[in-house]
Amino acid sequence: MAELTQADRYLLDQIRRGDGDGWSSLVSRYQGRLLAFARGRLKQSADAEDIVQDTFFHFLKGLPNFREDASVETYLFTILRRKLVDHFRGRHMRLCSLQDVLDSGGGRGGAGGHDSGGDSSGRDAASRLAGPDMTASWYAGRDEQAGLDRAALSNALRALLDRLKESTGLRDLRVIEMLFYGQLRNKDVAKIAGIDEKHVALIKHRALNEVREHVARHTGSAPAFTETPQSDSLVTEVWEEQRLTCPKRSTIGRWLLGTLDGPWQEHVDFHVNKLGCHFCRANLDDLQKKGREEESAVFRDRILHSTIGFFKQG
Repeated sequence: MAELTQADRYLLDQIRRGDGDGWSSLVSRYQGRLLAFARGRLKQSADAEDIVQDTFFHFLKGLPNFREDASVETYLFTILRRKLVDHFRGRHMRLCSLQDVLDSGGGRGGAGGHDSGGDSSGRDAASRLAGPDMTASWYAGRDEQAGLDRAALSNALRALLDRLKESTGLRDLRVIEMLFYGQLRNKDVAKIAGIDEKHVALIKHRALNEVREHVARHTGSAPAFTETPQSDSLVTEVWEEQRLTCPKRSTIGRWLLGTLDGPWQEHVDFHVNKLGCHFCRANLDDLQKKGREEESAVFRDRILHSTIGFFKQG
């Protein structure tokens, strides 16, 4: 997950002092990627523009409550996605294009739904994470304890992902990402990853146990998760809000140029193209658009430079 950058912190300080130029700079910085995301979901361009405008309005309105524990981009995308969900009247919105291709059916795969076949160990792991009195503290929204629990879960997931990245366990990272972020079924993940379905269940089992133990060490109590077809998994919910495996915009830029190390070039390609993360696809579309605009500007400058002599003669 991208953290708050110094550039964003500077703009936020300007905005909080009432500096209109700071606000204009922040809007210019993020409007392209937000609009690309909204246009990918709405048929009418005018509707996309309206909803992005409303997103910026609510960002500014809620700025006093922004805790700066995530990037401005993450916060804006969270607001935008909620507004899109409201626009479609509560209809579930897919996070990744791979979900649309595979269509997990009525239930939600991965951590958030009931899977069938070869998934008993994954469900057992999740049930061990759950307790009989679990739901209140996790889904209390603005309740202080719920916020602490969510923060603990977020930290535990980051620790898990950091370990996998440092050990270059990118295959397992992709499996976990498909399960918890992409919400895919075990059998679909196994087919995509080219491994046995039981191995997928084992990776899920180990990941959930690692998260559970991390939370227990840092809070003194075991975490609680719920698995019902009627509600999102808390793991997926936190993962989505924090965009835990989304590469930074600069990393997507380097991937576009082909300058990442081999394994990471392949991994980002999987996240953007195979998994089809809609947030990162929006960033990609915006980067490509800006790249075309820059190329156009460079070409225009070449034309102006080659023809400037005519104006000097006049």
